[in-house]
Order: sequence, then C-alpha cells, then structure tokens
Amino acid sequence: MTPPSLDELPSHAKALPSLPEAVNYLMRSLGDDGADVDTLAHHINSDPAIVARLLAAANSVACGVSTRIYSAKQAFIVLGADRVVSIVLASALAYRYDTLRSGFDARLLWRHSLGVASCARVVAEQTGINPELAFTGGLLHDIGQILMHVASPLNYVQALELSHASDIPLIAAERSIFGYDHAAAGRALALTWKLPGDIVEAIAAHHEPDEVGSEIGNLIHVSEVLSHALDLGEQPNNRVPELSDLACAELGLAWPKLAGHFAEIEARYDGFRIALGI
Repeated sequence: MTPPSLDELPSHAKALPSLPEAVNYLMRSLGDDGADVDTLAHHINSDPAIVARLLAAANSVACGVSTRIYSAKQAFIVLGADRVVSIVLASALAYRYDTLRSGFDARLLWRHSLGVASCARVVAEQTGINPELAFTGGLLHDIGQILMHVASPLNYVQALELSHASDIPLIAAERSIFGYDHAAAGRALALTWKLPGDIVEAIAAHHEPDEVGSEIGNLIHVSEVLSHALDLGEQPNNRVPELSDLACAELGLAWPKLAGHFAEIEARYDGFRIALGI
C-alpha cells in the first residue's frame, strides 16, 4: 500500500479523536496574561472527565501547597492558567489517543513526550522562555507519529520495524517509506488544528533545529536529546539523538548548571506520569 503524500496527510486528521472544546479553548488562551479565570474554569467544568483528571494531576504537581486543590478555579489560582492548560492538555491527549494495536504503542509515545515536556519546562526556566509554552511544545512534539499511523498503519509499523532492524533513527526510516518524517507530519497536523505558531515551530524543528532557526524549536530539540539521555519514558531500544551545538549556543545553555537539575527533572516526570496513569 502506498502511503499518503504530505499534502494528502491532513485529510486523515478527521480520523483522530477530536480534542474537547474545553481543551481547544484553553490552547488558544496559552500565554494570554489577560485570560479570565472564571471563564477558563467554566470551560473546563463543561467536561467532568477533564475536571477529574485535572484535580488528580494538579494535586500531584502542586508542590508546597498546604491545602488540597478541589476545583478548577482553585487550580487556576494556585497553579496559574498556563500550567493548568498544560495539565489539561496532557491528560486529554493521554486518554484520547491511548492506543495499542498493529505494533504501535501510543502509551510509550506519551511517556516519551511527557519526558521531553518535563525537560523542556526546566530548560525554559534556565533560558527565560515561557515554561508552560515549552511544556506544551514538548508534549506535542511527536504528534505526527499518531497521524502517520492513523493514515497508514501498515506503512508506519513497517517504518518502526525498519528503524529497529537496521538500527537507524526513526525519522530516517519514515523518510524511506513515506518520503517525509513525523516532524513534517506533526507540523501539518498543527497547522490543520490551528495551533499557536510557537507550537508549530516546536514540532517542526525538534529533530533538525538548525534548518528552522526557532528559539522554541532549539529548546524542544535540546529537551528531546536530554530526555533520551536520562532515559525518561524507558523507551525500548533507546538511542540518544545527535545534539545541535548551534541550538545550545543560541539558547545560551550552561550545561553544568542544567546538570544540577537532572534529579528534579526525573522527579517531575515521575510525579506527572503517575498522576496521569501512563
């Protein structure tokens, strides 16, 4: 079977479970300092399942808070709007796209994505970039894999098997079979979903940041490498991608200082993974 071209790929997005309207609204509010807490909480409260997962995750990550978080509005007040958006997005993605069929395990993908997101938030804190924007970019960076698998399951499993059997990076195997990789596929999906431009750049640049020249792309690339180096997500046949020196230089990263946060990154990842049940 011939896989769809990159131009044809977005037409397959309709086969994916749609994100709840509450999540779409919150995504549009990411980074909006003027977002009204009552309105944001109202949108979350329209979906009881999202409320339940938000409260479970919020209480898990609300370090240093002496009282329990018992409502969506309180979560916004205690954690801040951007962080709540990240939690809601993480829980919605993990539950709506949790598939294990035809040789493709989405749960492993989300564990890896959560690892990259955990790294991204800490790297962002060290480089002056919006930490929650970075977290969201890390969470969505591999979304193209989901779309490629939905569009052509047999071809995508073939790419996974080729990567493993030939010991080559997944993007090389994808390009061999599809003619494009999951970064390009993810960019196409992000544009179809009308996600913020920074998120589109984060997805597009995470493997080859030097080709895109984006600050958030550089950050997600570095976080991807760091997540693999720390083996977050416990990926089978884990390989550490090549790190772009240019991306590190443009971010002004101080690696000795960042190394002091490795234990914190691992603890954040573990807490979030347990809270989300992935």
